[in-house]
Amino acid sequence: MEEILEIYYADNARKLQGLVDKVVNKKFGGVTGKDMSSYYSSANEVMANIVKNHRYDPSKGSFEWFLRGSLNKAFIDDYKYDNRDKRKTKIEVEELNEKGQTEKRKIPVPDIYLDAPAGESGDYTIGDIIPSGFDLDTVLSEGTEGFYSDTLEEFLGGLSGQQRQICSLIMEGYTPDEIKTALELTDKEYKNSWGIITSYENKRILYKEIETGSLNSCGMEDCEMGKLKMLSTQDMEESYKNISYSIESISKKLRKKQIKDNHILQRYSGQWKNFTKSELVKDILIGKSLTQIIISEEIKDGIRMKWLIDGKQRCTALDEYLHDGFAVSKNIKNYNIMYTVSQIDENGNEVLNEEGFNKVETRVFDIRGKKFSQLPYELQEIFKDRQIPVLYNTDCTKKDIAEDIARFNRSRPMNKAQNGWLNMDETFAGFVFNIEKMPFFQPDFIGSSYTKTTKISSSARRIIIEGIMVSDFIDEFCSFDKMCEFLSKEACDTNFTDFYVLVERLTSICTKETASLFNVKNSFLWFGLFSRFSQLGIEDSKFAGFMGGFINSLHSQKINGESYDDILANNKNTKDKNIVKRKINHLEKLMLGYLGIINLNEEEAGSETGTESIDTCTENITASVIDEKAFIMENVGTSQEELNEDLEFYKESLDTLTISTVKDGSNLLEKENRLSLLAMVAYSYKEDIDLDDWLEGYAQKYNTYFKDQKKNYIYMRNDLINFIKEEKKIRKEAV
Repeated sequence: MEEILEIYYADNARKLQGLVDKVVNKKFGGVTGKDMSSYYSSANEVMANIVKNHRYDPSKGSFEWFLRGSLNKAFIDDYKYDNRDKRKTKIEVEELNEKGQTEKRKIPVPDIYLDAPAGESGDYTIGDIIPSGFDLDTVLSEGTEGFYSDTLEEFLGGLSGQQRQICSLIMEGYTPDEIKTALELTDKEYKNSWGIITSYENKRILYKEIETGSLNSCGMEDCEMGKLKMLSTQDMEESYKNISYSIESISKKLRKKQIKDNHILQRYSGQWKNFTKSELVKDILIGKSLTQIIISEEIKDGIRMKWLIDGKQRCTALDEYLHDGFAVSKNIKNYNIMYTVSQIDENGNEVLNEEGFNKVETRVFDIRGKKFSQLPYELQEIFKDRQIPVLYNTDCTKKDIAEDIARFNRSRPMNKAQNGWLNMDETFAGFVFNIEKMPFFQPDFIGSSYTKTTKISSSARRIIIEGIMVSDFIDEFCSFDKMCEFLSKEACDTNFTDFYVLVERLTSICTKETASLFNVKNSFLWFGLFSRFSQLGIEDSKFAGFMGGFINSLHSQKINGESYDDILANNKNTKDKNIVKRKINHLEKLMLGYLGIINLNEEEAGSETGTESIDTCTENITASVIDEKAFIMENVGTSQEELNEDLEFYKESLDTLTISTVKDGSNLLEKENRLSLLAMVAYSYKEDIDLDDWLEGYAQKYNTYFKDQKKNYIYMRNDLINFIKEEKKIRKEAV
């Protein structure tokens, strides 16, 4: 049953919900999305009943048919119950009868669900527009009369031009549908921009604190008048201590900047999806034990700066929920939370026992779809008062903090870009941070193919570092962590400021047509090529023309018998230094030939055959992408929308992963086996699993694979699951 439950509840209970949809639509038909949640809830109860009472007998047929029958019966009962006239909510209205007399009549009112669509576009739900303690629209309205507060100025300054336009129109009272029309945005483009505007980092700037001193920039008003006193009260022999903060206290300290979670070497918040954050909220409310968060103290100019270096995702998720930043997912398990309230008599007074203490009674509350402000008062107090254990490291150096970030995240799903970033010098990290904020790297910039995920996953930082390396230090190109280490030792400020200028120039010439070249996988090549172009003293529009020519036909043009397409097809390791140099040198020759600076072999310059090969190549690439998406959607359960944004990132992650874990020459790296490996990467991000240790061991044990890629994927996935179980067992025995 455990394996069956895992299958039906994987990917937010995707398989179970799919079966519910089939049964309901076949039985009743015409059931809308907002009414389905009650059937999903019943399905959870049916599953719980089957498990608890051991109702399923495998000898009598497949589980799916047994479950289908159980759901059928349960849904018929639900349907009868819900549609009884006496069960319906009614309101009294006055109407005129045929005689012109006023009569009172009760009419049924349909239930409204929090996840029911609101507005014409359906981009937001009823739950999204319920008033809460923090309303972004209200805060934005402060700027309607030409006055921008300091916090609003800071908020708008961190947005791209398009995002600021959206905020400006909201200030003027436009609706989302009107804004999309005015700015000619698709639903997806508006959704991406709004997602960044309302991201945790941006919203936090606008949060207001009533307490005195909440807007103090360093969060410590007493620092300046008592530096020596502060230092003398600390036991300098103690390198760490165990303390705890309530969730409400942590939230206040984060907002007052008494604790900061944005250390330049830290990864961004937003790594967790809504379901994961919802599970954390549930764990808090039911009283499950929590692991420590880590705070490291750095002393600078007599001020104790406290950095949250581990537990950022937990703390930001809890802080976000406390301020109504999201509603609990409707897909969580064990959603009925028991709590106690004081008994009240008929006069509204609390009932006391003989010793004068309150008598209590137990209640149950369904937290699905609920924001913090919608919880009962008692549950709100439980949430705010819950203590989070803290390991407090005292008197740390910059190096100590970098090592701690790496050490405490070592067993957690930090990707290569996030882990390698820890080797970067803080000053240079600040340069990269400013470059990353440029319009070119924003999802709404039409001249590039970056998405919100590019930032959250720290891929933008990696792209910038690789671009600088190919521009200035191509002979030292290597793994991301080694490149960060190299730049920290060998680079100077001008390497970063010059790159900033290059990106500014590219921002002016890149268009929607050339955006495909600047993606998470290949951007560094085009940054490096433009750096070489900039030394020619030719106007930048010529480079834009070359990019268009490359997309249309030059990618297949042969030089010395080899085209760029050939280099791609014959080399699996896209980040190998020698392959990178071959690519950039080939691109440079194509560019110089396009500009008329050198003469390429005219016989290879492109004929009708060459044109046909371009079309064929394009068709093959398109078909390949479709096959990859279909394979991952079918076997991993990743949605098409996620794949549209993240597929290139998964490919880049696979390339990075295989470089560090699989030896050259292994059959696992064969082109025919790439599909199942790519699916494993998608699976690892979906389940928050680090593949490095597993794949390294797997590659040592096996040097063959199943030609049937679905069979191969399932075999590898099962091996990974067993590997994780063994690791947990070893750790448990060690403890």
